[in-house]
Amino acid sequence: MDVIYEIKQKYNGFSSKEKEIANYILENKNNIENISITNLSKAIGASTSTITRFSKKINCESFVQMKMKLNAHSANSSSKEEDIFSAVHDYYTEVVEKTNQLLNKELILKVIEEIKKAKKIYIYGVGSSGLSAQEFMQRLLRMGFNVSSITDSHMMIINSAILKEGDLVIGISISGETKELVDSFRVAQKNGAKTIGVTSLPNSSLKDFSDDLILICASNFINKRDFINTQFSTMYLFDLISTILLEDSNLRDKMQLTIKAILK
Repeated sequence: MDVIYEIKQKYNGFSSKEKEIANYILENKNNIENISITNLSKAIGASTSTITRFSKKINCESFVQMKMKLNAHSANSSSKEEDIFSAVHDYYTEVVEKTNQLLNKELILKVIEEIKKAKKIYIYGVGSSGLSAQEFMQRLLRMGFNVSSITDSHMMIINSAILKEGDLVIGISISGETKELVDSFRVAQKNGAKTIGVTSLPNSSLKDFSDDLILICASNFINKRDFINTQFSTMYLFDLISTILLEDSNLRDKMQLTIKAILK
């Protein structure tokens, strides 16, 4: 995982002073190679020991190694072709690769078992995450699952209030801080429902009320300005789960029934 992505993923878990260091690096990443740890310390107002600890938090042995990784990141970014076709291809390739690095195979298989045994499945999402929730709902519905997607914030709270043990809620929030979804998860978990969060930040508020947390790559971590599809990594995850579910012959047969019904 490159150092810029490491900083952005761990940002919420940094102390206030570490966030100042992170902000400086993100804003000046192409010029870090020319600064010493002493000068950086003066520029930010942080001690050299704090900067060293920050470096280790992002998996660098020292400030020098962090600078080397930043220089490598800058060189790699500048060497890529800038035409539109290459840029879009590189963007999607990077999102898939980084999401694949984050996904935990054992957790995904565990989530699939939770889906199979749930009495009722609800998929929550607001805004663009709501579109992903609806798409995943349609896939599970065609496999015969008792599933609904809820994209209205008030309905999420109302629905969570009547959940019970045996129900499963899957919530999508790239930031992990969508207030309506976090509040709904809190109520759902209190009522005994199983909660599974899908987010890009491991230390977000969503984690506090998720029995399991699936990490995916946030597209804005890839540093693209003109085309940002925030749901691409979410759909990659749902494609993976759907494909594994269809390895079950019973679910595959139900899917075929829905296909035949549509074609008639």
